[in-house]
Amino acid sequence: MSTTIFDFNLPVNRSGSLSVKWDKQPIKSICGNPEALPFWVADMDFTIAPDISEALQDQVDHAVLGYPRFYNLQETFCTWTKFRHHWEPKIESVVIAPGMLTSLAVLMDELTVEGDGVIVPMPAYQPFVRMTKGLKRTLIPWDLGYDHATSRFSLDLEALEQAMRQPSTRILLFCSPHNPTGMVFSEEELTKIAILARDNDVMVLSDEIHADLVYHSANHIPFDVVARRVGCQAVTCMAPSKTFNIAGEHFSVAVFSDQRMAIRFSRRQQTLFLGTGLLSTVTALAAYRGGHTWLMELIGYLESQADFIETFIRERIPRLRFIKPQASFIGFFDCSDILADVERDAVDHPELYNPHISPEGGLLSRFFGQRAGIAMNDGSWFGERYGQFVRFNFGTQRSRVEEALRRIAKAVDTLI
Repeated sequence: MSTTIFDFNLPVNRSGSLSVKWDKQPIKSICGNPEALPFWVADMDFTIAPDISEALQDQVDHAVLGYPRFYNLQETFCTWTKFRHHWEPKIESVVIAPGMLTSLAVLMDELTVEGDGVIVPMPAYQPFVRMTKGLKRTLIPWDLGYDHATSRFSLDLEALEQAMRQPSTRILLFCSPHNPTGMVFSEEELTKIAILARDNDVMVLSDEIHADLVYHSANHIPFDVVARRVGCQAVTCMAPSKTFNIAGEHFSVAVFSDQRMAIRFSRRQQTLFLGTGLLSTVTALAAYRGGHTWLMELIGYLESQADFIETFIRERIPRLRFIKPQASFIGFFDCSDILADVERDAVDHPELYNPHISPEGGLLSRFFGQRAGIAMNDGSWFGERYGQFVRFNFGTQRSRVEEALRRIAKAVDTLI
């Protein structure tokens, strides 16, 4: 019988810690209730691995935060990927960069011109859409398939092929594992995507920020693996931020299937004077070098959270459906069966659903914020066609998850 070292059930008080997740104004903006408990933005309520804390403390205790020079950054990342994913990228193909969104935006800006088409799987992490439109590229939505009866999303490869055949298409902005559905893709699925991209001369930018958090029952395959085998142009981007709950420290890694593209990206970063900071790099190195045991226990805890939520929803809130993820700490609730009732509640009580009070929210995030006191991202944040969903962040203590689900159950019961 295995024993645990880290207690993820230990409560953590994040008030006064500059946490946006627990800040009342952002909470109000998505649900209208500043006192709602936060289960929205994707960071976790767990303290970081001891090796990370010690490395940061040592650096701060030195009391000089001058210009740094680091060694073996690429080698450290490649050692990690070999250990975690059995993947050994070539050192010369690996480029260290600031945070994930910065890397993706620079790549999109460097590799395309205004008007070029960018395919984005929908539902989508909203900054992907904002980035594409902000850079004046043409957004080409690629809707995933969804089966309400089984509560499962799937890849619609025929729709992807049609999108790739559009003359303007240059990039597929992929997300693997997928946010917000939690899908982990098989080697067969990734290979089909890579072949379509190769045959249509489309480059794949694969955001794999949740890859290290794939559950023990699943298996993540970096897109770079299939891209090299198939001959597809791709950039596979990873980061330690979600993995080790260090999202406030911006550090990411881009792995290129084409060495020339790696050089081009490095030069662009130098031109823009983009780089990682001292403490963010200290944090990332400590995580990759000493965070594995902590992470393995965390993954087990998160997978048990998902199992618990699935059972609770099935037994106590059957009008909702939980789209159980295969990775990370976020999952969709399908609220289709209560949507009409919530719409009637909004007509009867418009003061609770005022969009001027919660401009970043939607119908369901306002319902759960006002009626349950639980703040979640509205599905419409991930695309206007997904307003029947909310995203629930269960990267917190089990007691908090139980409390949130009890509140949600009570709110849903009031609709009957």
